Amino acid sequence: MGQNAQAQTEAAEPKRGYGPDPFLLTVIVLILAIGIVMVTSAGYIIASGKFGDGFYYTKKQGFSMIIGLVLMYLFSRVNPSFWKIAAVPVLGSGIILLILVFIPGIGAELGGSHRWLRLPYGFYLQPSELIKYAVIIFFARSLAKKGEGIRDFAVGLLPHLLVMGVVVFLVLIQPDFGSAVIVTIVGFMMLFVAGVRLQHLLGIAILCLPFLFHIAISAQYRMSRLKSFLDPWSDPLNSGFQIIQSLVAFGCGGLWGVGIGQGIQKLFYLPQPHTDFIFSVVGEELGLFGVALLIILFYLLICRGLVTAIRSGDEFHRYLAFGITSLIGLQAMVNMAVAMGMLPTKGLPLPLVSLGGTSLIMNLSGLGILMAITRAQGGSLGEKQ
Repeated sequence: MGQNAQAQTEAAEPKRGYGPDPFLLTVIVLILAIGIVMVTSAGYIIASGKFGDGFYYTKKQGFSMIIGLVLMYLFSRVNPSFWKIAAVPVLGSGIILLILVFIPGIGAELGGSHRWLRLPYGFYLQPSELIKYAVIIFFARSLAKKGEGIRDFAVGLLPHLLVMGVVVFLVLIQPDFGSAVIVTIVGFMMLFVAGVRLQHLLGIAILCLPFLFHIAISAQYRMSRLKSFLDPWSDPLNSGFQIIQSLVAFGCGGLWGVGIGQGIQKLFYLPQPHTDFIFSVVGEELGLFGVALLIILFYLLICRGLVTAIRSGDEFHRYLAFGITSLIGLQAMVNMAVAMGMLPTKGLPLPLVSLGGTSLIMNLSGLGILMAITRAQGGSLGEKQ
């Protein structure tokens, strides 16, 4: 009788997953596979001329991928509530790293920007990628703790604005306008879903518009990007060159593409084909089929993340899953929109696809946390809690 009662009790309790979410893992692996192939194709000629090794970028991306996958697995095994305890130390560490990029000998200035920290063996760390997740973890902890107080301006909104303001300021002076915008939008999205009054958010957004407008026009290169977005053909050999070559790449790809490795636009026509504009290379070499496949994969990843957030019974887990999903989904949409001429150039990588060690490692780590939340719920899309 006792064994039967125990068996009935175990059957009645929700089951917990023991491994990574197979659905999410499959989607991630497919995106990574497309990414490493396209980085190899887009960067082979550039790497050959610059480093004498056509597979230099492939090796670098592969190394970062291994580190990211290991961290993803480890984080998927960690109780997601751990990040509630680690939220403040992680945010503090991220802010310190943002400050260190301006210290000579520690920070590295590349292309006129102070965005990287020097690491041994020629590697670099980009703190702005880490701070995105640090803000999400901190916001998730704080929003879950506020409860009903979230609807009060002084309690629910102002403290988060101050934290976000410090982070955005440090990112802007690097300067990294794209990351600053992403952090701001994801932060506002998390505040909205947590229940902050809409009139408060709209009021702050309206007050920020003049400041954002000033930032957008204060630098000549940002003005050039804005003008080229509105009319790239007004300066086809200078400010409009990137977007025109990107559109040419999509046009050449047609339905099925010209074939992997056969693209022409990556051969010094399309700037940064292995990073910011890798989606254009996908469009040329894999055609509409490849573009649609990549969009569908990101769509499935975003849907899985949102389902995880909705199903979560813990507020901290819910906000954390929503923030991670929003960050990856928003960056993917912005990168794709820029490549297709639907947004001004932002310099944001395509998550899990573009060359970029810190970005790849941090996104895989974030997905590991998302898997941990899914695992705590007990499994795949079809299971009920």
